[in-house]
Amino acid sequence: MTDGLPPAPPANAAAAPAPCHQPCSALSWVPDAPWREAVILVYAALALAVVHYHGHLGFIPAQYALFGWHALNFVTLFLGPVLLVRLVFRERVSEFGLAAGDVRIWGRWLVVLLLVMLPLLAIASRRPDFHAFYPRYGPARDNAWLLFPSMAGWLVYFLAWEFFFRGFLLFGLGRRLGAIAIFIQMVPFAMAHFPKLELESFSAIAAGVILGVMAWRGKSFVGPWLLHWLVATAMDCLVVFWPLR
Repeated sequence: MTDGLPPAPPANAAAAPAPCHQPCSALSWVPDAPWREAVILVYAALALAVVHYHGHLGFIPAQYALFGWHALNFVTLFLGPVLLVRLVFRERVSEFGLAAGDVRIWGRWLVVLLLVMLPLLAIASRRPDFHAFYPRYGPARDNAWLLFPSMAGWLVYFLAWEFFFRGFLLFGLGRRLGAIAIFIQMVPFAMAHFPKLELESFSAIAAGVILGVMAWRGKSFVGPWLLHWLVATAMDCLVVFWPLR
């Protein structure tokens, strides 16, 4: 007899989950809510929508519109995530790949991939559709010196682009999900190429995985940043200095 008291649970019964006293309480209606990863994914969707639909800043003269696009991407895809990491997550940005990482690893990847890419770029630059699309800064077609400010703008742009995908998303999701985050960040990366040429969009699937592995193993987004910028610069130079006849 238990004198009206409920029977004691078996000795091997699972203990009731401890109440959540961390910020995940905001998503307590979802079992074991990964609040941090949810914030990262929601911000990613909002940021990509902003740069897609509001990339052309009307108050900037047409000849400088590309640099306005670079600035918007820097603010949205780099500065925004950095502030989110520091002020909301209260974590170090180095944990999100904003660090030198293992230079020997990503340095080797950089050299090998660049040697592989250069011949492919030379072949692609012979295609009329690529020749018509690049360089993205149109005035550089007639004045090669304008490639320099264009290259500087793209350096800033790819800083934001690579930190967003191969830093913020990759390492932000990788802590919970592991290396599968490489493939998760690849999906929006490939989709962000849809406004570009079809061949480039399909190539972005493989590139997203390769750059993700490069960043993951090198513990930094710096290698993918430099590689992406060098590849884009090489394509612009090939089109400008090796025109179709």
